Amino acid sequence: MAWWFSVNSLDVWTVAMILVAAGVYLSALVATGAVLFRLAFPRLPDHDRRRVARMGVFAAWAGVILILFQWPLEAGYLGGGNISAATNPMLLGIVFEGASGGRLMLAVAGLLLVQAIQLNNLALSKTANSVSLVGVLLVMLAFVQVGHTVNTPRLVLAGLLIVHLMAAAFWVASLWPLFHLVGRGHNQDNTAHILTRFGKIAMGGVGLLVLAGVTLATLLTGGLTPLLTTAYGQFLIGKVLIVAALLLFAAANKWRLVPAFESGDATAPGRLQRSIALEMVLVVVILLITAVLTRVTSPNG
Repeated sequence: MAWWFSVNSLDVWTVAMILVAAGVYLSALVATGAVLFRLAFPRLPDHDRRRVARMGVFAAWAGVILILFQWPLEAGYLGGGNISAATNPMLLGIVFEGASGGRLMLAVAGLLLVQAIQLNNLALSKTANSVSLVGVLLVMLAFVQVGHTVNTPRLVLAGLLIVHLMAAAFWVASLWPLFHLVGRGHNQDNTAHILTRFGKIAMGGVGLLVLAGVTLATLLTGGLTPLLTTAYGQFLIGKVLIVAALLLFAAANKWRLVPAFESGDATAPGRLQRSIALEMVLVVVILLITAVLTRVTSPNG
């Protein structure tokens, strides 16, 4: 199959680029999603607010480090995949002056700005929130500087990808704080309220995520045949199937486990945590497939 030939032909340098790209995606989504989560739940308990803040700051700095690491990796790729090429000033300059350099600057600036929301000075809260949202926008714009969405119609593809990423960021960043919220020592009423509110917001977010993703995939592949015959299409089908599994877990949480939690079922917190943990694992797999899609495959085969 086409996907197997693509994977089987990968060299060590390309594998490193895929792993770093997946790390960048995860860090960027968590860092920007932490901002959206904080804005959606302004009355989080102090200890949970601090946990989200630590998560967002850690993800932002991890993202900055990984993005800077991508720079020599891409230069090395241009020079044949070796250390000497990765440190070659000319190749580093070529990468920096191209679209990848623009993406790097936007992403780093955005990841630095998203941390403004973590300021505890209430007098600056509105300003900090605005600065963080600007950071979120810059990170989202960074993702559309390179890749398959630069094709025509660029504005449509870029807009769909940004909507897709914003919805994904909120969902991905919510998993870790929700995992802890339902753990031992939780406040039953407050946690139930947060879970219910998250379910309502997530319904709209999932709708946007799926709609934007399906529309984007249709525009990029151009029909059913490329989905079945190209490595890109086959990886995309695999990604869609895993996303479907993720949605099933989310539906089970909303319609079965959260009501059980609200009713005081003693087994519900543990079952919810296990379900959320599985969602985290699936997110990592999805991001790895996304990194392969953007690094070694193309919609046109």
